[in-house]
Amino acid sequence: MLSGKTVSMNYIIEQLHDEYGFSNLDQGSISEYIWKIVGIIGTLEPLKDADPYTVTITEHRGLLPHDLYQLTGVREYTTGRMMTEITDLFFLSQNESIETETEVVTELDPATNEYFYTVVFSDSYPELYRYKTQGNYIYTAFSTGRVELAYKAFPVDITTGLPVLPDDAIYLRGIISFIAERLAFKLMLQDLLSERKYEIIRQDYLFNVGAAQNKCIMPNAARMEILSNRWRAPHPYHENFDTGFTYLGSRRDT
Repeated sequence: MLSGKTVSMNYIIEQLHDEYGFSNLDQGSISEYIWKIVGIIGTLEPLKDADPYTVTITEHRGLLPHDLYQLTGVREYTTGRMMTEITDLFFLSQNESIETETEVVTELDPATNEYFYTVVFSDSYPELYRYKTQGNYIYTAFSTGRVELAYKAFPVDITTGLPVLPDDAIYLRGIISFIAERLAFKLMLQDLLSERKYEIIRQDYLFNVGAAQNKCIMPNAARMEILSNRWRAPHPYHENFDTGFTYLGSRRDT
């Protein structure tokens, strides 16, 4: 588990020079490599929780925030009701035929200082509280309104606009070795680096990325307590979940 502290991308560039001898590195290319390795490690721990973001829905869709990395929750703005993600857009064609009891709520939008009209649907129609993301847009079953997004964003330095990374030796080692492997691979293809030397760098990368993944997924004592409480809370007995599915999938005599 990471501490939440960060370091700048310049630290990565310095380490690539000091440990591997790479020089004249382009910041844009290094930023691209960092984006790739964060996805390869595959955990949300290094990402930051962005401030809740309100999207205005017009004709069933609204524009997603530019710094979105992964959505963690969507809710209808006026009612605060959580919305369910689905896998297709068939619900858009059903909206006009659904008879609903609705209430029109008038709100003042502080950003534009204009009144905004939101249609609040009855709780009897949960199918209207659905969404799908596609491209740069979020699509909703209701044609007009607002939704509030909770999402993970890639942390960047507010002054330079460059990525910042977790201040953790194991995680940083995984990023550095991945970038070194990619740079070494290009040199090998150009016959500027021997295959033996490239293989040494590649083996180092494989080990360090695995260590970085483990660092992110292993919880500390406080997180373990939270997970333990969640495990026990829905079940009256500690072993109920473990033994309740013992015969699931077994053939029963009739």
